Amino acid sequence: MFSGFWGLKIVPGKTYTQTVDASFRVSNASLGEEIANEGRTSVLLTVHQKRFVLCALTPGKIEQQLLDITLTEGEEITFETFGENEVHLTGNFIADDEEDDEDGMYGSSDEEDGEDIDLDNITPEGLQELINRGMIDPSDLQIGDDESDEDYDSEDAETDGRIREVTDEEEEELVEEAMSEDEPVVEVKIKKQADKKRKTAEEEKEQPAATPAKLSKKAKQAEKKAAAKEAAEKPKQAEKAEKPKQAEKPKAKAATLPGGVIVETKTEGAGAPAKKGQRVGMYYIGKLTNGKVFDQNTKGKPFWFRLGAGEVIKGWDTGIIGMKKGEERRLTIPGPMAYGSRGAPPDIPPHATLVFDIRLVEFK
Repeated sequence: MFSGFWGLKIVPGKTYTQTVDASFRVSNASLGEEIANEGRTSVLLTVHQKRFVLCALTPGKIEQQLLDITLTEGEEITFETFGENEVHLTGNFIADDEEDDEDGMYGSSDEEDGEDIDLDNITPEGLQELINRGMIDPSDLQIGDDESDEDYDSEDAETDGRIREVTDEEEEELVEEAMSEDEPVVEVKIKKQADKKRKTAEEEKEQPAATPAKLSKKAKQAEKKAAAKEAAEKPKQAEKAEKPKQAEKPKAKAATLPGGVIVETKTEGAGAPAKKGQRVGMYYIGKLTNGKVFDQNTKGKPFWFRLGAGEVIKGWDTGIIGMKKGEERRLTIPGPMAYGSRGAPPDIPPHATLVFDIRLVEFK
């Protein structure tokens, strides 16, 4: 096992989602360098679509907490906090060293060092394993008669007892003995297939050939079925043709606000509109005009701020006023109403026009 450092800084109001590509362990949670609020901050983990509280940190009381959480490769996880303070998570990456088994089913690893392999005492499974590993070339295996038998003839066979004359009585005994033993699986399968083919051929011979009258009758039946099917399909096709086309989805309503912010309403909300001075909770995706996403928060805890108080860029304070709960808008915000000539390096260049797809989750 080896390890390397792992760490994550969780900023209030943001979620951190990923699919684990290397297993790691979370061993400690602590408050950040600066304390924004004296209240409690909880650390939350969502895994397998279930949400859990890992710990709760309170300035002046519990500012760090030891943990022992292991997250394995392939899990989809989300870290977030509930509270106003920044939290740092630390731990280490984990990986297992896989060591080759020194002794396999075919013997010790000495065989891999170039020593001769005793094929006489090896199992079929072991032989297949050696072939799979490239230690034996199947073409080098001798299959069939030994070289020593090349000059072996019938006279030699009679001499050493390999071939002898069998009487009728002995032949019957040998047949009965063979029938009583279990047949190999492959032989039984081949025998069954041969019997099946022979039976099918015999049945076809016994069947009388189809007469022209019978063929004509079958053709007429097929024509009747095709005609019935066509008659059944016509009403369905006519019904589809008569259905009016679905009304096209209305285009988003667009308006240009003071400062050049373009507002497009994608989905209407319900209830009272949000006003300046209220706290609003938003989901959003922020992109450059080339489509590159530089920030997003689309699930979990919404991003909360006070509308019109200067806590966000001017384009947000302007473009969100009047939204209703559940409403979705697209804000196209020119540079002066966003991050201006400074930009927000490294993701947002100077004078950049930003595009935000936003949804008002709640306000109070």
